[in-house]
Amino acid sequence: MHTSVHKKILLNQYAAIVLRVSWALFLLWLTRFVFFIFNYSSFHTLQLTDWGPILWGGLRFDIAAICYINSLYILLQAIPLRIRYYQQFQRFARGLFISTNGLALFVNCVDMVYFPFTLRRTTASVVREFANEDNLGAILTTAAWHYWYFLPVFLLFLWLLVLGYNRIAVRPPMLFRPTFFYAGSVGMLLVFPFLMVGGIRGDWRYSTRPITMSNAGQYVKNPGDIPLVLNTPFCMLRTIRQQFYKEDQFYTDKEVETIYSPVLPLNPSQPFKAENVVILVLESFGRESIGFYNRGLNNGTYKGYTPFLDSLLSKSYVFENGFAAGRKSIDALPAVLAGIPSGELPFVLTPYVSNPSKSLPQILKEKGYHTSFFHGAPNGSMGFKALVNLLGVENYYGKDEYDNDQDFDGTWGIWDEPFLQFFASRLDSFPEPFQSTLFTVSSHEPFEVPVQYRNVFPKGEHPIREVTGYTDYALKRFFEQISSKPWFRRTLFVITADHASISNHPTYQTAWGNMAIPIFFYHPSDSLQAFVPGNIQQTDIMPSVLGYLGFKGSLLSFGKNVFADKSENWVVNYYGGFQLMQDQYLYQRKENTAGLLFDFKKDPLLRHNLASQEKQLVSRMDSRLKAFVQQYHNRLIRNQLLPPAR
Repeated sequence: MHTSVHKKILLNQYAAIVLRVSWALFLLWLTRFVFFIFNYSSFHTLQLTDWGPILWGGLRFDIAAICYINSLYILLQAIPLRIRYYQQFQRFARGLFISTNGLALFVNCVDMVYFPFTLRRTTASVVREFANEDNLGAILTTAAWHYWYFLPVFLLFLWLLVLGYNRIAVRPPMLFRPTFFYAGSVGMLLVFPFLMVGGIRGDWRYSTRPITMSNAGQYVKNPGDIPLVLNTPFCMLRTIRQQFYKEDQFYTDKEVETIYSPVLPLNPSQPFKAENVVILVLESFGRESIGFYNRGLNNGTYKGYTPFLDSLLSKSYVFENGFAAGRKSIDALPAVLAGIPSGELPFVLTPYVSNPSKSLPQILKEKGYHTSFFHGAPNGSMGFKALVNLLGVENYYGKDEYDNDQDFDGTWGIWDEPFLQFFASRLDSFPEPFQSTLFTVSSHEPFEVPVQYRNVFPKGEHPIREVTGYTDYALKRFFEQISSKPWFRRTLFVITADHASISNHPTYQTAWGNMAIPIFFYHPSDSLQAFVPGNIQQTDIMPSVLGYLGFKGSLLSFGKNVFADKSENWVVNYYGGFQLMQDQYLYQRKENTAGLLFDFKKDPLLRHNLASQEKQLVSRMDSRLKAFVQQYHNRLIRNQLLPPAR
């Protein structure tokens, strides 16, 4: 394609890089409108006011994709050598730019016609999905014939890409000054990677994780509109190294339902009681820090670091053993609010995060509840804002809404004490009934407390113990503030942790101890008070809350209603592999062996494998674990996270 010299835009090397990459970014962003037109029937409920956040969010994902795609091109163009001005070098760079950005536009255009079959952006899993097709060539040829109209669209965008590139020309320096050239080149070679890292991550804040597909949820009201925010190159690049799930076939679909089913029918004998629900998720509050659970530790001398929680636990409905779904903060919210655990990958980092599901906030919102989520970190931190939006939470309150940086800890967010006071005041303003969740932040590395509380709380063997004591005190002040409110006595409180943390005692350095966390229910005006020998997990919270309230209907949750059936005394979580804890036994399945079986109550350090002695128990636990894993993997892959329609 020829462009006359007098029509070209002459720029220095760096300006040319920026303008060419910006042109590719604009074209990728523009394909979103064509995607919408091709698939209008999937987005017909979209309002004009919804487009602003979608286009802004889409730009973030497009920038990330363009930074991935053009990283080599930018590196070559910014290389601090004079070879970059040679004609042959520029031809190679042009070919690299056109081919990589052209490929990105191609997969985006292909997805315009493939989307109706999947209703989600294509990810790298498409390679595995079609890997075993012997007639793949025929399939692709037939598809291209039937959906030929995507090709002219792609060729138009490719033509625009080439036209824009050729219109920009690099102007070599009139006079070569070695010192200026090399110093400037090295400087720019540092600037460009810095800008690209920010583009790929979404920003440069320490507390922000690199954006993933789940972050698209914060820009839409309806999860079905997420594909308009995303672009296909980003989805493929971000998932190309992920270990995707494969369908399990331990049992037939009919057989597996008889062994384990996540579909839970709730049939209460009493009418629904619209009481408030407050869930407190405590950052890194492993069971080891809490004296209530460790009365026998260190020959009965262990005190713990949570005097307030200890007192609250004595007035609550508590299970002997509570377990987390995983070891990361991002594992907790899907488990707590939607009954969906993590497996080999955190659920929020999988392509299945946008699969339709029913969460606790969504169900209660349909019952007239006001729903909210509080997290004192910057609003993009951990991807929580996007995730809770996907889970149907209406109102998000983060560091931005708190709006007072004097209480910022300098790293993660607002200190727990003032943020919990803010939480209390906001709760008092909400219409009843309300469901609200708060996620604390202070018990995070670097494990510091506010200046005024230094040397106030016991330090213990690790700095996290002092911060745990601080957050416990913040909780005490929170409950003091709300205890006189009229709504307090009409509220069910659920208190848990996101995951366990650093352990000092050998008991908590095991496959069960590393997952042990508090999970308990507190109601100020109910007789809900008991210490229950048994096991509870984060995925039990949603069905248990709904069961307590008297919700009638079917749920899909990988947990259970702990108030309904005390015999279902088992939990599953992922700790280097799926493991099942039933009664006092922990079972870890191993391929082609009897697996590992421990009595973690009598043998807390897990030193004695009982598999060869308890073969019948191993067989029962193995069947249940395989059925659980099969249901989990297959339902994610098949997009079956909703209960059957009645």
